[in-house]
Amino acid sequence: MDRLGTSSGAQRRWRLSTARCGDGGYGRPTLRRTITDKGTTTPKLQPSTLDPKWKTPREIERAAESRHLLRSLLRECTYLPDSHARDWLHQHVRTRFAKYSFKVWEHRADPAYGPRIDDKLREARKAVGLLRRANEGERKALLRVLLLAYGRIGKRRYELMLPLMPTVMGEDLKEALMAGGGEVDSVEDGEPKVGAHKNTPTTRRPSAAEVNKGQWTAYVKDFSPQLRALLESQVRMPPPHLTRPTLRKLKPQIEELNAWHRPMPISRVKNKTEEWYADVLYKAHPPLPPPEWQRLRGLAMGTQKELMRPRRTAIASTRESALDMLVMYGRPNPRKAFGNREAHQITPRFMRRLWTQVFAQCPVMEWDTVTSRWEVTWGEQALGGDGVVQEDEMTERNTAATGG
Repeated sequence: MDRLGTSSGAQRRWRLSTARCGDGGYGRPTLRRTITDKGTTTPKLQPSTLDPKWKTPREIERAAESRHLLRSLLRECTYLPDSHARDWLHQHVRTRFAKYSFKVWEHRADPAYGPRIDDKLREARKAVGLLRRANEGERKALLRVLLLAYGRIGKRRYELMLPLMPTVMGEDLKEALMAGGGEVDSVEDGEPKVGAHKNTPTTRRPSAAEVNKGQWTAYVKDFSPQLRALLESQVRMPPPHLTRPTLRKLKPQIEELNAWHRPMPISRVKNKTEEWYADVLYKAHPPLPPPEWQRLRGLAMGTQKELMRPRRTAIASTRESALDMLVMYGRPNPRKAFGNREAHQITPRFMRRLWTQVFAQCPVMEWDTVTSRWEVTWGEQALGGDGVVQEDEMTERNTAATGG
């Protein structure tokens, strides 16, 4: 008290002590209180809180890590052995980072958004590893990159499916298309369900037997002519089920009686019909644009060549041994210590095999003016069914037999 009494007429300050040092556990500025001679306290913020560009140490680390990951992703995209995959993944990476940079700015005052950013950074690190393994020649990783670029899986598949849909889809149907969730509920134009018609209270809903006979359009939207032609062609000539299960039926098959041997409730019929509808959309293979389909056909058949970009190496690249990693980090990373054992030399023949696998699942649709119908041609059908891989193997056997 003697020390406080010696500074009469001057303001005395101290920092409030809280359970987490006054920052709420997120590194925010602390609050100071001003004590006057009369004993009153007045809260006063630090000048740093008035700066809109002020960031916590963790936010600075996230910003630096996101920049490093963006550069790494764009760098790995430039070494992919497919020009279309390079261009599509390059714009996809830039679009995703631009989207989440704006979301981070929107939630800049929300400390609870930090775990969401950490999850996205973890996904970006996995994407860097996937592209790096693909450029090393790992077959599984490179095949996944090609499937993403040509719309067999991922976001581009949904973009190719969207023009075939009869109406604009909601968020839940988007998830069903991309992940096969089995639900198509959403809100669209005031309707409680996507694909469901507005029914008046006096309208009678069809039963399970009537739905099995083809009256399922009372619960979900009917297929568009393009989508119906695609699905019928897929049922007749199923492509290799590399990414999707085989589509076997275009009509729902719902049990007419429940466990008590009573007619199936209407609500249950409605849910089962929507599950069947989402399952059909999940198994569908969207068509490629004709120019892109023709280009991929040329790559798969070997009539079109693709330039391979050599990867630049570091000037002084030194690899740590397994013993050094064990001493420094506790346990060595097998991939860093011994290299990628699944890596393959990326040759034109190696890429031709991968392009053939992808092309076999890619259809193309064209309007036939003579028959006034949509004609669907599948990649496997264009390759002759057996594919160019077996043709190459037959050529090698004939060459070895003749001694050439």
